[in-house]
Amino acid sequence: MRTRDPEAKRRLLLEAATSEFAAYGIAGARVDRIAQAAGVSAGLVYTYFGSKDDLFDAVFDEIVARTMNDVPITVDDLPEYAGRLFDGYRTYPEIQRIASWHRLERSTSTGLIAAITASMEHKVEALEQAQEAGIVPTSFAAIDLLTLLLALTGVWASAEPELKALTAEHDEARRRAVVVAAVAALLAA
Repeated sequence: MRTRDPEAKRRLLLEAATSEFAAYGIAGARVDRIAQAAGVSAGLVYTYFGSKDDLFDAVFDEIVARTMNDVPITVDDLPEYAGRLFDGYRTYPEIQRIASWHRLERSTSTGLIAAITASMEHKVEALEQAQEAGIVPTSFAAIDLLTLLLALTGVWASAEPELKALTAEHDEARRRAVVVAAVAALLAA
């Protein structure tokens, strides 16, 4: 798809980069494959984003913005919030793959991604306010509760293939129900 619209080209690059980073990680991703998939020159990647790392950051920013928009935190029903996050990971499996690549390749070698930091700060603040209002239990600090909740929502996406094989009879509805129930049990602890 050829276009002269700069914003459309940027969007095509982000879509192609999302697929490339999900499949190959940051180190394995190739700018020429991203450009080819987007139907633009490789030089345009650098014009729009500066570097492959900056392109990865832009992809992650898009994922964070989409997740915050599509699945805003609901402190009055955290188990269902976890279920909706689970649904989002199922709809967009590249989210968990890109997050895994980020943890493996970037978390100690470069600075933090501002969009992720802002998203986490927003969620922690919402949880702290809900705890102060008595809506959410205080058995865990807000940051610990968020960490556990996020780990539970991504448990099936990050499970080893061997574990998934042992739970092959679990359909997605059952896996979602397990996540929701686990968060409910966490809150009851």
